[in-house]
Amino acid sequence: MSSPVPPVVLRSRALAGDLDALAQLGRRLLLGEGVAAAPQEGLACLRSAAARGHAEAESQLALLAAFGVLQARSIPAALAHLRRAAALGREQARRELTLLSRGGIDVNVAALTTPPAVRPVTGSARIRVFERFATAGECAWLIDSARASLRRAQVYRRDEEGYTEADSRTNREADFIFDNASVVLSLVRERIAAAAGIAADHFEIAKLLHYEPGQQFAPHGDFQETTSPALAREVERRGQRIATFLVYLNDDYDGGETDFPRLGFRYKGARGDALLFFNVDAAGRPDYDTVHAGLPTTRGEKWLLSQWMRSKPVG
Repeated sequence: MSSPVPPVVLRSRALAGDLDALAQLGRRLLLGEGVAAAPQEGLACLRSAAARGHAEAESQLALLAAFGVLQARSIPAALAHLRRAAALGREQARRELTLLSRGGIDVNVAALTTPPAVRPVTGSARIRVFERFATAGECAWLIDSARASLRRAQVYRRDEEGYTEADSRTNREADFIFDNASVVLSLVRERIAAAAGIAADHFEIAKLLHYEPGQQFAPHGDFQETTSPALAREVERRGQRIATFLVYLNDDYDGGETDFPRLGFRYKGARGDALLFFNVDAAGRPDYDTVHAGLPTTRGEKWLLSQWMRSKPVG
């Protein structure tokens, strides 16, 4: 594997008119990859490259606009960047626009951010089902976007801050970060926000979850217990994890239900269906009735989009 080009070399090439070097420098300054982070300078580099016709820079600007990074969030601006990227020949941008338009010509943002009607679950007002929440195309897009980043899933440590692997959780997960996020994901998250009644700035990083046959996540609560100084600091700093939203991205498997043993309720959504449950009671205390498990599949692989929501805005 070749070593990254040193920043000083990228700067020299960029000054000489190399747009690929300018866009690469912008990305690295934005993310602090091999160089001290300088987000505003990185953004300026990307904008300069895009203004001179660099398709990938336009796509990256679309992502920043869609998530409101270093600027006010603007879906119209994100779509304008995507359209320019597609016009400059970026195939991924063209495919994303096709998906967002749902086979039409224009992108209907209102339709993309409006959830379907809720179906409350009998016996629990704190669990809700949304049938056909995501389209088949969106489900496939989300799986394909992050599957290359899968790693062993982790749980919170209790003795100190951070995460660790545990025998109780054997599935894999991937974070949606700069390399694999998209305007599609941004709009799905806005749809989740509308369904849950919780603003998207309270959302943690979205995750792709994957279960192979036999993999599972033993019964657990998604709320944070303040039973150790480390967990108490976590809740104080970031807020309580008040709600969980799961989008079922496929259904060609057996087993694999989401099981709520205290409520006697198990759920296996069809592709595109979603499950919302609130992890705390009206006073903000952990609700142990929402303890749940990801049961192992007995045939086939299971894919989910997982979105946790906090009581405080996520910085």
